[in-house]
Amino acid sequence: MAVSPRREDRRIQRTRQLLKRASIEIMQKKGVPATSIQEITERANVNRGTFYDHFADKYALLETLIRDEFHHLVCVLPPVSYWNSSVLQHLIQLVLENFRDVQRRCRPLGDIDPLTQRIIQEELAVLLLAWLTEKRKKGVQDTVSLQTAAGTMSWAILGAALQWSLEPGSMASEQMAHGIVLLLLHGVAHLTDEDTPDQYK
Repeated sequence: MAVSPRREDRRIQRTRQLLKRASIEIMQKKGVPATSIQEITERANVNRGTFYDHFADKYALLETLIRDEFHHLVCVLPPVSYWNSSVLQHLIQLVLENFRDVQRRCRPLGDIDPLTQRIIQEELAVLLLAWLTEKRKKGVQDTVSLQTAAGTMSWAILGAALQWSLEPGSMASEQMAHGIVLLLLHGVAHLTDEDTPDQYK
């Protein structure tokens, strides 16, 4: 008897969940480099071929886990069409606090995986691009593409989060996030006595 597509989809989802749960349990104990696909499949009670039906390797699985965690982190935010500076500050605060939590779990301190950094930057850039596209002023000539703006903002947030997470007690996450929002939305012109050259106006 043929299996219905809906049951097949549920089976695929269940298998992926088993693999993800097993990998989290093992990676938290042993770390990513020391975790093997064999251990993951044994813990999930699936065969090795089934693993490769879902993921190219353990790093593809790890990437899925990181993206899942980021989406779970930001699911409390409203749709981008409702974003304003307060929502942007909330997003930044979430990222700051997430990096602080990761730093506390990592050994040695400061060893946040470059893969984690890259994925969070990419996910932030996608969110920020959607927001900038939604809020773009009609009829305004772009001097910088929205993709460039979103990418720059995402790297600024990521860099600030990394720095802040390494300086526990420097300032509250809310205060730090507020400062980052001011810089992102208004720049540093008010901090300097430089006149803006005509070509940048």
